[in-house]
Amino acid sequence: MIWHYLSFPASEAAEMQAQVMTVKQARWIECRAGVESLDQALELVALCAEHDAPCVLLAEEALPPAFFDLSSRFAGEFIQKLVNYRLAVAGVFADGAAYGERFGEYLNEARQGRQFRVFDGREAALVWLAAQH
Repeated sequence: MIWHYLSFPASEAAEMQAQVMTVKQARWIECRAGVESLDQALELVALCAEHDAPCVLLAEEALPPAFFDLSSRFAGEFIQKLVNYRLAVAGVFADGAAYGERFGEYLNEARQGRQFRVFDGREAALVWLAAQH
């Protein structure tokens, strides 16, 4: 596996951490920490374009509390910005029910998504992302 660690200030208050990951022919951007604003979705899009990576892996711990509060609309808007650029997006959420019934329903629906799909574990997410190439 080849990877490059990227850390860049997304704003003065937060630093988003992302890695370019490559396994065989598959390449994706893995976002590990520091998402604080909707504009950072476009930063992920730019990273994908720069590194010819058509996929994004979002770790649960990388996302802000607003992502898990559906009334904030953060989750929908953030994911929509990524899929508008035809990126395959996998989210790894160990226990979606921990964020409430409505968010759990959102995740259950996303488990069948075509461009945004949710997984319980990283390995299953990587298998799906590799198949998106």
